[in-house]
Amino acid sequence: MLSNAEISELSRLKDKKARTEKRKFLIEGKRALLEAMEGDADISEIIVSLGVDSSKLADIYSAAEEKGINIEEVPVAKFSKLSSTETSQGIVAIAGIRNTTSDDLLSEIRSKRAATLLMLDRISDPGNLGTILRSAAWFGIDGVVTAGGSVDAYNPKVVRSAMSAICQLSVLQDVVLIDEIRQLKTLGFTVVASVQDATLSYTDFSFPKRVAVVLGAEATGISADLLKLCDSKVAIPRVGKMESLNVGVAASIVLAEIMRQKSMGRR
Repeated sequence: MLSNAEISELSRLKDKKARTEKRKFLIEGKRALLEAMEGDADISEIIVSLGVDSSKLADIYSAAEEKGINIEEVPVAKFSKLSSTETSQGIVAIAGIRNTTSDDLLSEIRSKRAATLLMLDRISDPGNLGTILRSAAWFGIDGVVTAGGSVDAYNPKVVRSAMSAICQLSVLQDVVLIDEIRQLKTLGFTVVASVQDATLSYTDFSFPKRVAVVLGAEATGISADLLKLCDSKVAIPRVGKMESLNVGVAASIVLAEIMRQKSMGRR
């Protein structure tokens, strides 16, 4: 059984500093863990609360045995130090963070005839980033890049929202987007900003084969310096009276259009 000291050390993974140091993060919840294991996430250990009926986790135990992943059962009080939810399902996994660098990402996309990247400017809401990551994984996006000041992609709230997407994507964090975009342009990427006040609808824009889509936080939008580097601006037309569209939803809408055009041969 894990000692109090070991539990305390693992609980530090709820903080970004510890995650960065140890290159590990927590996956909490049965469904998220099952998805992560199906997606070949780098899971080193699973911890289960003794307060949970183990028969309800039979599929977890079976998958863990098949993959050779150790399961530790701990008392409820110890488990509570690892949980980040009020109504925990009593299961959490320790997973390795995929170490993606700028050079790694550029190397991955350099030889691709077609590639789509998301560039996120200071997205601070965990739920929004989780939604964006899940949509990016659904549509097979080549990579997600976040600016410094954005919420950590391995934050427990982001992971719960993104589910296994964080284990499937190339995610480059805390970069200077201006520098990254300049490098992408040397590789033939067109940079498109999704902004509310653009006159061109996203459905009327022909997204090129190599495209980087820039999105900003709802409160602040895309920074002025970053907008100057964008080749085009597109908007999702507003029909109703809402002031703004959730950035996670906006990202999903634009990605769906890019994939639609790709499937129709417009790219």
